[in-house]
Amino acid sequence: MEIPLPPFFAKIILRFNSFNRLKVMCRGYNEDFENFTELVWEDDKYPDFYDKEIYLQFQLWFL
Repeated sequence: MEIPLPPFFAKIILRFNSFNRLKVMCRGYNEDFENFTELVWEDDKYPDFYDKEIYLQFQLWFL
C-alpha cells in the first residue's frame, strides 16, 4: 500500500520508524525523477525535505 506524505510527516516517520514493514520513499532523490527511492535515516537525516526541486514527492509504503 502506498500513501502520499507531506515533507513534514516524511521526515518524522523516517526519524522514528522502528518497523521494517514501513518505508519512506521519495521520487526525485539522486536525480531519479521517474522512480521512488527508499530513504534511510542514517543517510538522509540532514537534507532539506522542503526543497521541491530535489524531493518531488514522498510516499509511505507498507510491505
